[in-house]
Amino acid sequence: MTPHRPTAATLGLTRRLSRICDPDGFILGAAIDHPENYLALFDADLSRVGFDEVVSSKLELVRAMAPHASALLLDPTWSIAQAVATGAVARGCGIISGIEALYWQPGSPVGFDPTPALRPTWTPAKLDALGVDAVKLVVFYRDEDDDAVRARAHDIVEQAAEQAHALQLPLIVEPLWFPRGDESLSDPAVAEARRRSVLASARTFRRAGADILKVEFPLVGDLAGREAEADEACEALDAAVDGVWVLLSAGVTFAGFRAQLDVATRHGCSGFMAGRAIWGDAVGRLSPAERAAGARQACARLDELAAVVRAQGAPAIEPVDPDEVGGLVDERWHESFAADRAADRAADRAADRAAERAAERAAVP
Repeated sequence: MTPHRPTAATLGLTRRLSRICDPDGFILGAAIDHPENYLALFDADLSRVGFDEVVSSKLELVRAMAPHASALLLDPTWSIAQAVATGAVARGCGIISGIEALYWQPGSPVGFDPTPALRPTWTPAKLDALGVDAVKLVVFYRDEDDDAVRARAHDIVEQAAEQAHALQLPLIVEPLWFPRGDESLSDPAVAEARRRSVLASARTFRRAGADILKVEFPLVGDLAGREAEADEACEALDAAVDGVWVLLSAGVTFAGFRAQLDVATRHGCSGFMAGRAIWGDAVGRLSPAERAAGARQACARLDELAAVVRAQGAPAIEPVDPDEVGGLVDERWHESFAADRAADRAADRAADRAAERAAERAAVP
């Protein structure tokens, strides 16, 4: 894993990255930005789930989990404004919000339309004005799709990167493989296609401008007896990212996620940004006592996962040694800081893009 190392041109981005990390540079994230799939935990008929009911549930969890997390992923509808206004986010806990447009599609295997798109009214500029520390982008992606489909996903990430980096906001990209038709991950061929796609998406979106990859574990199913295979898969993932990456829970149980994180952190993973595996037992039409017990359990799970990361993970940031900082900045650095380099970055990426895409599929083991 190659950690983020500050430069004179990226000091704002470095500062924001540090705000989503713990003091040792690890990312301990609780994701509670789920949209309609969060509502479905209350009632399959979403029309029977009230706005205030969801806000209250999310605020309870935010208030409980924030002291145990380095960052929270919050959504613009039910949680971010409410958490800021009520002071539910503890000081020292970073805030991340997604700019993807997710359109609820119950018939879809993933619950959403997988066509990648940016949310038109929730932009990096708005997140910057709100004081958010990082931008997240979900991209549904399959490596074997045709060139035009993959190019659209790549373009969305490049566009998000240019907007975020113009504001010195870190971009977190979350590639998600998704099934089609009657595909099942119990089929070894489908599981292998997913593994290849997880690696390919990490590689291509890192090159497109992602500062952090929020990734699925490359293998599916129980890891017992598959230790060597899991180690090999995570080693390949770390090489594909060649940068900072964290693990998402993708609907697995807490025990399953902890096992995955134990392997991932031995191979360059800098932490986690997980959702239901942490707080799933605290959401729904539960009694106050059940909700409180679920929130306590979520905090205990965060602490347990944090211990795994701190014991063997790779810090996301490599600070500059005080003896070397003079070579990084001089007395006039601030005069050129944050100059607009978006055009230069776009030109550089365009020049490399055709060759990278041609090499992607051949490079994935």
